[in-house]
Parts: sequence; structure tokens; C-alpha cells
Amino acid sequence: MRWNFSARKNLPIAIVVGIVLVILVVKLKSSIQHDNIEQAGQPAQYQVLTQQFVRPKITGYGKVKPNIQLTSLAEVTGTVTYIHPALKKGEIFKAQTLLIKIDDSDYLLQLAKAEANLAAAQVDLAAKRTAQDNNKLDIKLSEHKLGIAESEFKRTEKLFDKSSVSQTELDRAQQSVLVQRQDLQRYLNQKRLIPLEIKALQAQVKKAEADVNKAELDIKRTEIRLPFTGRIHKVDVERSQLVTKGATLFSASDVEKVLINAQFTYNTFNQFSGFFKQRPNIENISSDGMASYLKAQELAASVEILSQSGITWQANIERLSDEIDPQSQTIGVVVAIQNSYEKIKLGERPPLIAGLRAKVSLTAAAQSFVVIPRHTVRGRYALIADDNRLLRKLDLTDSIKQENSFLLQHSSLEGSKLVTTDLFPAIEGTLLDLSEAPAQLSTANGKELH
Repeated sequence: MRWNFSARKNLPIAIVVGIVLVILVVKLKSSIQHDNIEQAGQPAQYQVLTQQFVRPKITGYGKVKPNIQLTSLAEVTGTVTYIHPALKKGEIFKAQTLLIKIDDSDYLLQLAKAEANLAAAQVDLAAKRTAQDNNKLDIKLSEHKLGIAESEFKRTEKLFDKSSVSQTELDRAQQSVLVQRQDLQRYLNQKRLIPLEIKALQAQVKKAEADVNKAELDIKRTEIRLPFTGRIHKVDVERSQLVTKGATLFSASDVEKVLINAQFTYNTFNQFSGFFKQRPNIENISSDGMASYLKAQELAASVEILSQSGITWQANIERLSDEIDPQSQTIGVVVAIQNSYEKIKLGERPPLIAGLRAKVSLTAAAQSFVVIPRHTVRGRYALIADDNRLLRKLDLTDSIKQENSFLLQHSSLEGSKLVTTDLFPAIEGTLLDLSEAPAQLSTANGKELH
């Protein structure tokens, strides 16, 4: 039978059926039981952060340069009469090795002439000093003669008054007094002049001695010796060549000590300087030197040649560069390595040759840090789980960057849970389901990072 919804007689039945259905729905809904299901977090492993004693380290780069670079110039003019047979580019010579000899004939003649002039000046000076001694005796003798003459004149004058002697005898006695006075005056004049003459002769002797010294020095300058143990870089002269004073002979560099001016970013070095033991003091640095001050900070330096990794050289920190590099805006730290040729191991450790690029590491005294392994860092953030198991991001902008770690001097982080799982996406505030990471993922306590 087909139901007719439009029939007026069927309307009450439809209403009753609708009311029954509503009652059934309400009854069934109230009987449904709701289970409270706890929200599950994102699985993640963690390690507990601890403080460790670590030597902070920064790394810079520079080139190996010799400590001394010499361009030898001729100090005299002459013909080259000798050149060391091995004087070639790349050769190494010991200190004071004779490399070049210039003809010294002219300078030997100058020496002989200067020595003759010196001898003559010394004779004249000796004669004048003898004359000075004689003058003193002449003055004493003349004063004595004058005294006698004056006494004789007085005696004769008394006799003349008594008419016992003639006028002629009185005049003769008076003339004798005048003569003796004249002689004494001459000797006194000589006494004043002789010291001036001696000074003039002494100046002549000094000039003659200077000429002798110059001639001897010129003779020494005809022999060109290497002032240090070094390597030859360039030779600019040939045997029998006439060289003039100031001409370039050869170029060489020291091999006993090399320098590396390593460059560090300003922010990195400024942060590293915070671990120095004491502030720089102008008076101490100027009196003891920059190297002494840096040594007192318990700093250490090591050098590794980029072309041969794994081989390190211990270096001494000499000084800081005098200015910021205008292009790279970096700070230069000059380190030195002594006697690199004595530490050569064939096939393993080559000599430090000028031009090699090197990595320089500076380490400060051990400090207490919270260490965050580099492999757990995402960009500039490390992930931390708070006490409510919610994900938090830790900004590492101000941290010290080591080779495999980031160092933070925040004791408040000790005991925090560092997330070691590579979460994606890492959204701050995400609930985490935490489990402790295996031991091999943790940083060893107390181990210095190099």
C-alpha cells in the first residue's frame, strides 16, 4: 500500500512517528560512553647538559713568511772577483758563509795612505806635546833668570846711588832685566798657543784614524757574507761584473724562524679575548713586549699546513697586528715557529716554506662551559625540552664555536634536556615524547676539545 503524505487523515500518524524517533535519538545519545584519550607527543631523544672544562679555541688562516727577508746591496764599488759556486736560487747557506768577493786593491791603497797620514799626525802630536813639556821648563828657567837680573839691577842701582858704578853698568843691568822679561813673555805666549795646536793635531789624528777605519771597513765590505742561516731567492750579479755602491747582489730569507700572520674575524677574537687572564697594560706591554703579555695569558698556538692535514707545529704567539685589515675586517695574530728544518721528517713533515697556507689555532686556559655538540644544532638554534616536555629553541648566536661543539657559559643550562633527534618540523611549543639518547651520542665530560 502506498502512503499518501498529502492526505489530511494521515497527518496525526506522521507527527506521532516523528516524536517517537526524536525520543529514540535522545535516548541513544545519552547512552554513548566517552573515553578520555591522552594526547601523544612527538617522539624525541635527549641528553642531559652538563658543565665541562674545555680550552676555548679559535681558528684563523694565513701564509708562512720568513722572519727576515734580506736584499743584499753592494756597499762599495768594484769588480766581482769571486762568487760562491753554489750561489743559486733555492740554495741554503749557514750564517757567515762568504758568497761574493769584490776587488779590494783600491781600498788596500787607501788603507796604506790613511795609515801613513795617521803615523805623521801622531808624530806631529807627540812633538808638540814634547814642546809643551819643554815650554814649562823654559818658563821656570826664564823666571829664575829674570829674578837674578832684577836682583842684579837693584844692587847696581844702589851702587850707582853711591857713585860706585857708572851709568853704563846701570844701563847694562836694566837691559838684562828687560831681555829676561821679554824671554819670559815669549814662553808664556807659547804656553797659551801650544794647547790649541795640540787640539788641532789631535783632530788631525782622529781624522787619520777615521780614514784608516773607513779603509778597513771598505775592505771588509768587499766580502759579502750571509748574516744568518738562510735560503737564497734571487741572484743579481755575475763574476767579473763591475758593481757600483747600492747595486742589488742577491735576496735571501731566514730559515731558523718563520712567521704566520693568521687572520681572525673581529667578533671571534673579541669574544676569545674575554678568556685572557689580565687586561693589557700599556706600561707592561711597552716594557716587557707584546709576546710576554700574551704568554702570561696561558695561550697556546698550533699550526697546520692546509696542503697536509694532520701534521701540526707548536708555535709561539709573537704579537697582534697593528690594524684591522681594511678589506676583510679581520684581526691579525702573528705566531712564530722556530727551527722548522730541524723537525723535518722525510715523507711526513716537510719544511715550512714561504707561501704555504696554514691554519692557526689559538687556545686559552681551560674554562667551565656547557657543551652542545654541533650535530644537534639546527641553524643557529639548539632544541631544548622544558619541564613540561614542550620544545624550546636555544639561540647560540653568542656561543663559542669549536670544531665539533658550541660552548656556553650559562650555568643555568646545566641539567637541561638537549634534544638530539632531528625533528621535522621543529616547531617551538610542540609536545615531546622523550627518551634518553644512547651514551655514545653524549659528549664526554671533562674532555678538552681541540
